[in-house]
Amino acid sequence: MSAFLITGFFVSFFLSFIVFSKKKKIIADKFLIIIFLIYALTIGGTYLEIYNNQNNFPFPHLTNINWIFLFLHGPLLWLYVKSLTVRNFKFNSYDLLHFLPFIIFFVFHFFDFMILPAETKISISKNETFSNRSFFSLVLICIGISNLGYNIFSLILLRKHQKLIKDNYSHIENKDLRWLQTFLIASLLIFIVNVSLYNINNYLKFTTFNELSKYSYMFATLYVFYLAYFGIKQGEVFADNIESNFETTVTTVTKSDNPVSIKIEHKDIIHKLLFLMENEQPYLDPEITLAKLSNYLNIKPELLTEVLNSSLNNNFFDFINKHRIEEFKIKCLSSEFKHLSIIGIAYECGFNSKASFYRAFKKFEGISPSEYIAKVSLKSETSK
Repeated sequence: MSAFLITGFFVSFFLSFIVFSKKKKIIADKFLIIIFLIYALTIGGTYLEIYNNQNNFPFPHLTNINWIFLFLHGPLLWLYVKSLTVRNFKFNSYDLLHFLPFIIFFVFHFFDFMILPAETKISISKNETFSNRSFFSLVLICIGISNLGYNIFSLILLRKHQKLIKDNYSHIENKDLRWLQTFLIASLLIFIVNVSLYNINNYLKFTTFNELSKYSYMFATLYVFYLAYFGIKQGEVFADNIESNFETTVTTVTKSDNPVSIKIEHKDIIHKLLFLMENEQPYLDPEITLAKLSNYLNIKPELLTEVLNSSLNNNFFDFINKHRIEEFKIKCLSSEFKHLSIIGIAYECGFNSKASFYRAFKKFEGISPSEYIAKVSLKSETSK
């Protein structure tokens, strides 16, 4: 277990150096560097706690400090998510308020514990008398609220971003940040378990604080590996220049099972849109965006989003990919495209990745492309 922690400590430092060495760093990379460094200090501090307890406290002044850094995990994660999901995000002075709890608890802990003589620190840490104080209970509650709260707010921000992306792009593989959603959900569940265990243990004393820390901080190393794999290769989400006010292209629409009543002022736009889709086939362009399509129609992107959402009960992503799937259903049965594979035909229809094509086909048709082709071919042979 200790080897696992020390590995996480060195890997975290190494990864921060790797990101720092990137030539073209985006603002999210800068937050990622800080996150890796904080995880290194958190994991390293936990290792020192265990090492001190097992070796008669050779470093007494480096004990009981790792928990302080937990107040940085939530805010940094939130800012990292925000830097990826908010277009033209800039860190400002108001964002420093997120680090106020860390400063408050650090100052209090400094005068309450860190300036104590080594003998006193050893006695407190060895006997875990700190866990009997009301301040310890307050720390556990505040850490729980901070990390759980920031995880939840990060998920809300990410969900808003994912809707925004689907209203503006026809390909979202590197933009929807699904890997980050998985990370946040897993992180939230683990934090709930850890916070619950620490608070329950504070009253029932079913194990020692250090023993519980050994296992709970192990997950920090797993976080580092996961962030390293996906975070380092994550490019800028809004790298392309969309010719619209991106943040304003989301409209809130209430969907129902009843037929959607089409607004009179939308009828002309819908007619032009469907005519364009049928005759010009803009969906065959793999890089088609809401801004491009609205330019073809000579209307504002916000208006096109409103028409798609409220009148056609669709977002841009589904609207375009539905047409691509219909095009595939035609071309896959045509002798003109018999020389192409399924993916080759999908590329001809505007898709630019195998994963996005299969996901879209399954969503709209309920079966895989190969199953559809076999099914349609069988019907064709039977009808002969």
